[in-house]
Amino acid sequence: MAICTMLDAKLDQRKNGDDCAFNGYLEDYLDMEGTGLDPVLREAFSAILEKEPETRLIVDLKGSLSTTAISNQIIRYKDVFKLAGKPIRYPYILYRTKDEEERALLVLPYSEYGYIYAKGLYYCMTEMGSEYIEQKNEIVSLCSANADQIVDTYNQLFEIKAGALQRGIDRAAYQSYEVLKQQCIAAANELSSSLSERLAASSDKQKVIYETVIDWFLLKKVLYVQYMMNKSILRMAHDGNVKRQRNQAKLHADDIKFISYSDMWRIATNKQ
Repeated sequence: MAICTMLDAKLDQRKNGDDCAFNGYLEDYLDMEGTGLDPVLREAFSAILEKEPETRLIVDLKGSLSTTAISNQIIRYKDVFKLAGKPIRYPYILYRTKDEEERALLVLPYSEYGYIYAKGLYYCMTEMGSEYIEQKNEIVSLCSANADQIVDTYNQLFEIKAGALQRGIDRAAYQSYEVLKQQCIAAANELSSSLSERLAASSDKQKVIYETVIDWFLLKKVLYVQYMMNKSILRMAHDGNVKRQRNQAKLHADDIKFISYSDMWRIATNKQ
C-alpha cells in the first residue's frame, strides 16, 4: 500500500475520528478559521495549492513508538516508553498522487532546531516495526523559515528520489556529523533550561512533559541513526566494523542530557 492511500484512510475529528486533527484537501484547511497556521507555512501552502489544487493535508497525525525497533532498544532512554497512547505528533503532512506514484512531505513549523526534529520524526515514522516502514522512499521531511524552499521541495517530490532529495536538504542544514551533534546538544540543553517556564505557562503539564520527552528522544534518535547510516564513518573511523560503529553511535546518543520523567513531574507539581 502506498503512502497516500494509507494517509487518506486516517479519520479526523470532523468524521468523529481520533487519528488526526484534520485530513482533507489543502484548500479546505486554508479556508478554515482558527487553525493557527504560521505565516511562512500559510505562504508556502497557498503557493502549493495554486500549482497543485489536488494536494491533501493531514494535521497532527498521531503516531506510536515502536518498542521493537532496533534503534529504540539500543538508545538508552527508557522514559520514552512511559508515555501512554500515541504520543508522537506529525504536525503537517502534504500528500498527493501523480502519474500513479504517491509522495508525502512532512513539514514542521520553523524553529531553530526544527529540521533535526523533522528528521527524528521521519525516522520514527519509517523505522523497523513502524506503520510506514514500507513507504520510507515516498516521504521527505523538512523544516524551513523559507516558504520558497518548502514549495521547491514539494515540487521536486516526483522529480528526484526521496533519499537524494533528503540528502540535499541535509547538506544545507549541517556540514558534518560533528556540526549536527553540536546542534542536537544545544537543542537538548534548551529543552532543559526552558522546562520550568514552559510548565508554568501551561495548564496541561502532561502535554508539556510528553512533548519534552519525545523531543529528547528525537534528538537521541537522530544522533544514533545518522551515525549508523554514515558509510564513510564506518569505513574510515571503524574499519568496516559495524559493532564498533554501533557502540560509538550509542555513546553519541548518550551525550544528549535530559531531566528524568519523575523529576519533570516534581518540577510541574513544585515538589522538590
